[in-house]
Amino acid sequence: MNYDLFLKEVTAKVQEKLGAGYKVGIQKVTKINGVVLDGLVISVLDKNFAPTIYLNPYYTCFKQGQPLGDILEEVISVYKENSDAVLGDMKRLLDFENLKEKVVYKLIQRGTNQELLDDVPYFKFLDLAVVFYLILDENEEAQMTALIHNSHMVTWGTTKEELWELAMRNTPVLLPPVIRAMRDIMREILKEQFEDLYVDEFFNDFMGEDLGKPPLYVLSNRKQMNGSSCILYKGCLEKFASEQNADVIILPSSQHELILIPDKGGLDYEDLQETVKQINKSEVPVEDVLSDCVYKYDRAKDQIVVLGK
Repeated sequence: MNYDLFLKEVTAKVQEKLGAGYKVGIQKVTKINGVVLDGLVISVLDKNFAPTIYLNPYYTCFKQGQPLGDILEEVISVYKENSDAVLGDMKRLLDFENLKEKVVYKLIQRGTNQELLDDVPYFKFLDLAVVFYLILDENEEAQMTALIHNSHMVTWGTTKEELWELAMRNTPVLLPPVIRAMRDIMREILKEQFEDLYVDEFFNDFMGEDLGKPPLYVLSNRKQMNGSSCILYKGCLEKFASEQNADVIILPSSQHELILIPDKGGLDYEDLQETVKQINKSEVPVEDVLSDCVYKYDRAKDQIVVLGK
């Protein structure tokens, strides 16, 4: 069964199982970096809300052998578990006073998201865009979020300047920054995989820091989601640069994390940029790519600049 037939079959079967009081259809949704997903939209005929369940990952499971009947049961179960929550969120979305402490920001590519940016409030930042979203709910494993669109601003009677002020205040509090040495992260990974007394010795050779290579650090937030926005936090890079007594090179690993390198001389910026491009092309999911640029935090000017494109 090809993908188009899979979509038609799931739509028809879900409609059949839910009955005449529901309307089930497919809607294409443009996500970050131009990724287009197919959402199964399930609406109750006498209510003005419609949860969306993306079917792309379900088709992958189908191709890997999961029976269509199991997929249908899972889709309907997900809908029933979340429909009441969605209704509650829709009611909350109408009252901006209840949402002001939930407004946060994230960074996305500007060049690859022009269609999306036409429909959302944003500010330019270097080659990127700062966009806004709501953290509606969260637990240890996940967050329920909603991107803020221009239509929301009209409903709420607010401006993108107010969203900026709210997000500047809320984001560092709700998603505080975390900076960890890459060597510590790699050591933990190795020790989880190998119960070996010589892991530390192997690790030192692997990382190469004893051979004069600069130490690497990873910057994200406590959720490790949209952590690249931490470079917007007041004082975050300034404090790190002061501790390292150096300017800081910033490599955009993804939307979710950044690699920081203290710049004490000897770095090949062009080589770093080529590395970022290659990793984005081969290792990072399209929807998570942040930029092919390399950035530098100039601590004397307290400013981030683009080193190359």
